[in-house]
Amino acid sequence: MIRESKITTLAELKKRKKQVRMEAELAKREFAHSLGTTRGNAGNFLLKNVALPAGGGILGLMALSKLLSSGNNRPQVIKETKVIHEYPDGNPYTAGNRRSKRSRAKQFTALMGSLRVLMPILQAVIGAFNTHKAQEAAKEAKSAAVRK
Repeated sequence: MIRESKITTLAELKKRKKQVRMEAELAKREFAHSLGTTRGNAGNFLLKNVALPAGGGILGLMALSKLLSSGNNRPQVIKETKVIHEYPDGNPYTAGNRRSKRSRAKQFTALMGSLRVLMPILQAVIGAFNTHKAQEAAKEAKSAAVRK
């Protein structure tokens, strides 16, 4: 947007030209100062606001993964032994697929985790349904009031 010049004399033009030069010089100095300040503060900013939080997050995730891992990272030594199990009547014993308490606990934890995710979704759907129902009731009441 170009504004109309209010300069009518040569003296006003010289005065305005001097003001523009001073403003340009001031802008250059301010720009140089801000660059110097930025260079000095960029290292601190990157360290404090980027590197430290990212490093802390990575260390936290590593610690969390260590805590949640099975902890049995060492190789297990398995000794082979042959044991024959028989019932007194001579029928061989076959082991069933019994689940340990640990796997039941894992299943329960997984179920609770999925419920924690599903509950807000269910609440949002129920809330939307109730809102729609209330809006329909309000429209019926309004139309009934207009008819009377």
